[in-house]
Amino acid sequence: MRTNMSQISYSRRLEQGAALVVSLILLLIMTIIGISAMNGARLEVSMAGMMQREELALRAAERTLTAAERYIENKPVPLDDSIDGHYPAENDLDTSVTDWTEIVSVNKTGIPQLSGLGEKDELVVEDLGEFTAGGHLGELMVGDEIHGDRFDAYRITTRSETEGKAVRIVESTYTK
Repeated sequence: MRTNMSQISYSRRLEQGAALVVSLILLLIMTIIGISAMNGARLEVSMAGMMQREELALRAAERTLTAAERYIENKPVPLDDSIDGHYPAENDLDTSVTDWTEIVSVNKTGIPQLSGLGEKDELVVEDLGEFTAGGHLGELMVGDEIHGDRFDAYRITTRSETEGKAVRIVESTYTK
């Protein structure tokens, strides 16, 4: 009987170390799962913040576009390139780039209809010339002698940026 007791005592000593190792491994696995969950949550919060900044930039660009359309509607004379940000139809202006340092935008503070826009809101107005509406709806014929409604067309491009570096460019063709 004595030999049985010594065998049980010896196996208990071996099991005590195994329980510690197993519990440490489980603790390590749970820690890794927790850190992964925290990183996923942090990424989701960052993505939601960027989406919010992008939405703000889009709203600002659309607000600037509306102000520019009012500006064109209330301007009695044709636009010319003597004002910064006004361009004739034959220009090679690339307004699709997000860095507008080479593009001179309209001075918003000197034009009453454009005041109140944000510091990082910019716009460019391109005069596309005079068009005549033809016999077919929606068809524009440049320089045609068809009798019909004549109108001036303008391309307005606005650019807005938020503090989080979200940039939105909105372009519209406006007729008057």
